[in-house]
Amino acid sequence: MQRFNRLAPLLISALAVFASGCASLDPVATSPSDPRADAGPPARTSASPAPTASAGKPRDLEAGGRSSSNEAAAVRDAQVLKVPSPRISVATPERALSQDEQLNGATAENSEGARAFAAQPTEADLWVRIRSGFAMPPLPTPLVAEKEHFYLSKPEYLQRMFQRGSRYLYYIVEELEKRGMPTELALLPFVESAMNPVALSSAQAAGLWQFIPSTGKQYDLRQDWWVDNRRDVVKSTQAALDYLQKIYAMHGNDWFLALASYNWGEGSVARAIKKNQAMGRPGDYLNLNMPAETRHYVPKLIALKNILLNANALGVKLPDLPNRPYFVTIEKSRPIDLQLAAQFARMSVEDFVALNPAHNRPVISARRNNEIKLPADRLDQFKAAMARHEADSKAFATWQPYTLKTGETLDTLAQRAGVQMSELRKANGLRDGAKIVAGTRLLAPQKGIVDEQRVESFEAPRVYEQIERPAQYHTVGKRESLASIASRYRISSATLAAWNGMRKSVARGMRLLVQPSSTQTLLTNESGERSVVGHASSQPAVVEAVAAAPSPAEPATPGRDDSPRMMKVSTQAARPTPAALAPARAPVAAHTAAPARHLATRAGPAQQPVQRAAPAAVRAPAAVALRAPARKAAPSVRAERREVSRPAVKVAGDRRGRKV
Repeated sequence: MQRFNRLAPLLISALAVFASGCASLDPVATSPSDPRADAGPPARTSASPAPTASAGKPRDLEAGGRSSSNEAAAVRDAQVLKVPSPRISVATPERALSQDEQLNGATAENSEGARAFAAQPTEADLWVRIRSGFAMPPLPTPLVAEKEHFYLSKPEYLQRMFQRGSRYLYYIVEELEKRGMPTELALLPFVESAMNPVALSSAQAAGLWQFIPSTGKQYDLRQDWWVDNRRDVVKSTQAALDYLQKIYAMHGNDWFLALASYNWGEGSVARAIKKNQAMGRPGDYLNLNMPAETRHYVPKLIALKNILLNANALGVKLPDLPNRPYFVTIEKSRPIDLQLAAQFARMSVEDFVALNPAHNRPVISARRNNEIKLPADRLDQFKAAMARHEADSKAFATWQPYTLKTGETLDTLAQRAGVQMSELRKANGLRDGAKIVAGTRLLAPQKGIVDEQRVESFEAPRVYEQIERPAQYHTVGKRESLASIASRYRISSATLAAWNGMRKSVARGMRLLVQPSSTQTLLTNESGERSVVGHASSQPAVVEAVAAAPSPAEPATPGRDDSPRMMKVSTQAARPTPAALAPARAPVAAHTAAPARHLATRAGPAQQPVQRAAPAAVRAPAAVALRAPARKAAPSVRAERREVSRPAVKVAGDRRGRKV
């Protein structure tokens, strides 16, 4: 007992020391063998508190440098794994480490992989990761609550947006975190396009981020007949974040002003700020005088942010969104039919296009955009299908250039190719109802492909189209004369009189032919420029006799060969004004004052039969109803010649000095 009494104080003091030592230990400290111990602070884990609204100050993009987690992510994403086939390379994230590698990853060969693993957020839900990156301050305006009510009143609309976004959000969040930008910006495509990569606005803004053509070109987003990279998820996201960083710095690191600039234009916002400053008013977002669309733009984004933060309380069911890449990117070196690529990936064409919306045509050109995006879990079967197809010596690109021959139509070509006519028109950007004729060069499915690379030299279709122009009539009104009507329709008085077999001046209520029906052959070249290359008209023969005279400015009807003969004709002939008359107008003006026999002389001896037939046509112009008595509608040949020449002399001496 005495021994116990002596030892008791020692035992009590030892227990006290032991208890104090345990209390000093960190309950979440990692062991020295844990590779995360040396990885630095994680970027955003579930244990990391989300920035609160009271913090109020967005992250400074100009601070420079990225966290170790972002550096590791950049290294990981920059690696390209080579596919065994020499034709394909695949960009995929670094593989996940096994449990043993996670615990013992300090070896030299595993240290890089261990750091990459340590940089990954620990939560399994991407929504949690997005919430943890929110950094914008609250926006004190009742418009935010109004927009929240708008979205919450349309739960189906919200669900469709979130479901579409599940394909693209992981990539967008990754890029935002690499740049140190707030993850509220991942919600911006919901506001811009409802997360629809093929959305097109009335201002021709396209894609998730709604780039207009001019801004897209500034950020190297290719736009041509083959591709529109404003719709490419990867390329447009990179361009959008570059642009957002630029305007964020331009407006003194104010995200609200940057977002207003994204919607309204940085120049417009800068002028509005300058105007406020000149009047002694604040230059922040809420005090600017701006269009209603821009006024409601930022509140929409903040409303979506608030809905995500309080989804459970608001009864909003978010779709499952794993915190891992949804798609991988394959680099290819050969063209491939879009439908075949979807088949290799065991996807519907619609789902394939949702990941590859930048491609405009049914064949994917390797020269224009050499990337295909696939779901990450479909990569292996895609590669295996590619290898089998190549081993069987089958063509990858069956859509090849083809020129319509004489007698062929789009209908016969579609039947031979085994596709619908509508599909053939859509593939080549041809409008419905267009009468496409021989000589047209377009894309069509073909058999027995010898050289798949021919499609790479195809820039765009070269289209010959026949356009029927109906006859046009004019009813004479009060105080109108032959000269005033002719001037209105840009023809000579003599021509107007000849078309209508007139001997006297016009009277009110007469119905005059002012433009005969005609057929034009219109060429649209690879650059989209249009010109008239052939012309045929049902004008009265007196005009046709004049038009028969050789003239360097006069187009000829295309021959029966495969390609219509190209004539140099001004594109003005394709305007809605009487374009059908343009080829015949110059010869008529040059010879109106001359008797008809002189016209025949200019045309040469071979044109004499035409001269004799001309008066007959003047005697009976087609489908013209006049008030004049029918018995006076057929004058003698001699009288007709006088009537043709007489108005020309009168017009030539017009007080307006207009030459005919």
